Amino acid sequence: MSNSAPSRERDAEARKERLLQAATQVFAKDGFAKGSLRQICLKARANLAAVKYYFGDKQSLYREVLLENHRRALEHEPRVQFDTTRPPEEVLREWIHFCLRFILLKRSRHPMLGQLMAHEMREPTPCLDQFLKLVVRPFHEELRRIIAAVLRKPKPDTQCEILAHHIIGLCIHFDHGRVIIDRLGSPVPKTEPEIENLAAGIADFALHGLAGLRANAAKK
Repeated sequence: MSNSAPSRERDAEARKERLLQAATQVFAKDGFAKGSLRQICLKARANLAAVKYYFGDKQSLYREVLLENHRRALEHEPRVQFDTTRPPEEVLREWIHFCLRFILLKRSRHPMLGQLMAHEMREPTPCLDQFLKLVVRPFHEELRRIIAAVLRKPKPDTQCEILAHHIIGLCIHFDHGRVIIDRLGSPVPKTEPEIENLAAGIADFALHGLAGLRANAAKK
């Protein structure tokens, strides 16, 4: 009995992992609506009862696929947090570098993650709100706090919200527009030094703009 229990436990974990991997492949290819549980089970060498046992239903399995693929892509990436002991401008530079590394370097190593998100943007599922709450919002709120500190505001406001979207847009542009950017003659960065250089340029641009806004606010 003592030898069989660990074996069963390992088998159970292996089965769950196979289901996650198979679901990632199917949902990345077909999206949530067209993704077939039957196809997932065939790939995972499991049955529908296993999906129900580990995840509950198709939507819960899809939710776990979204969250787990982002968790794995973010593994070993140090979280950038606002630190009042350091200049907020320095922290903003770190945040932009982190964002670009994830978008251009880490996510490119997880191609199915990009495919999953492309489907989700075209046809949002009920899982999107929870994904935003658990994955996206913490990073976005951190950026808003950093921007507020750069502008010398006591707390983030609507202006910080809009500026955060501007900065994120500058970073995401190099992913969404990579085909056009490459053909225009300035290839999208693919190495750590190239990404670091791009991050410095975007940070300089953003910080100059924020300094101008801060100066204008001081004149009023």
